[in-house]
Amino acid sequence: MIRSSAAAHAGRIVVTGASGHLGGWIVAILRERGFAVRGTAGPGEDLAVVRERLAAGGVDVGHLDLCSLDLLSDDDLGPLMAGADALIHVAAPIPLHLPEASPSMLKAAREGTRRILDAAAKAGTRRVVATSSIMAAVYGPHSDRGNVLTEQDWSAPAEEPMTAYAVAKTEAEREAWRVADALALDFTSINPGVLLGPGLTGTVSASLNVFQEALAGRATIAPRVLLPVADVRDVARLHVDALSADASIGERIFCVSEQIWLIDLIEMIRAAEPGLSALPVPRLLKDELARKIADSFSMLRYLRYDIGEGRPIARDKATSLLGAAWRPLDATVSETIGYLRSVNAALRPAEVVG
Repeated sequence: MIRSSAAAHAGRIVVTGASGHLGGWIVAILRERGFAVRGTAGPGEDLAVVRERLAAGGVDVGHLDLCSLDLLSDDDLGPLMAGADALIHVAAPIPLHLPEASPSMLKAAREGTRRILDAAAKAGTRRVVATSSIMAAVYGPHSDRGNVLTEQDWSAPAEEPMTAYAVAKTEAEREAWRVADALALDFTSINPGVLLGPGLTGTVSASLNVFQEALAGRATIAPRVLLPVADVRDVARLHVDALSADASIGERIFCVSEQIWLIDLIEMIRAAEPGLSALPVPRLLKDELARKIADSFSMLRYLRYDIGEGRPIARDKATSLLGAAWRPLDATVSETIGYLRSVNAALRPAEVVG
């Protein structure tokens, strides 16, 4: 078990995807708790810029080492994992927006997962917390949609239509469990819903697409989609909390604060941004029409397989195993808007702002 403390060098944690929406907050929390961090960014990212952005976001970048990581290359990952007490694996080479998963993309998702877990085992790093997604569970052959979705459920790409992202996340998590079992790793999977909330690096996550559309005045229609959501900061904290929670070893843990209809989330955004009240109220689309036009609208494209009745999602394990406490959604919405305004003034709709 890994214990945190206020002192520096409470332990060294490797965080892949440290430059991302979730990874940045994980780094911030680890540093607050006194851990040294070795974080990774994508192969095309400027490490100096990543460090500067994290520092500008309030992260203590002392005892933070950054390096590039290409999960699909044959580079030796031994130096990355050397001396690490634990691995938090967030990075995944999986774009959200692709309509279909190619064989090469699925191979990359599986092999990237296998390579980093194998490197951890070879370095003697037994504790691993990995980020999966609620999407690895929701698209199963469920005959009764009223049944509560639990961590025992898995998406079934061969039986149910789903986005490329969902297929890749499902296959990557299954591979992670297979490898972790074979290598006797102390493994935990965190499966968050749609991550809302501000970022730290001045970039905009694809999960905030609905905010971008609403703030630009383009969210005039909405399909009937029930979104499982969570604040990115709460989910980051649960990743870190899992490191010292022995009860979470060998567990999948859904991280969803609540479920909200997409049209209601758009209305929350409108209510939090006074200028948007001048725009037309979004229109709820009938399911059949929403499916027909999904590929023509960026906000609908990655939601097209979620249209219709939602399934309630179990949320008790995050509380019982990790003591989850969730921020109020209205506060998350307000702070997300503030963040997006600060990094992209172009989001302001011209017809609203004088």
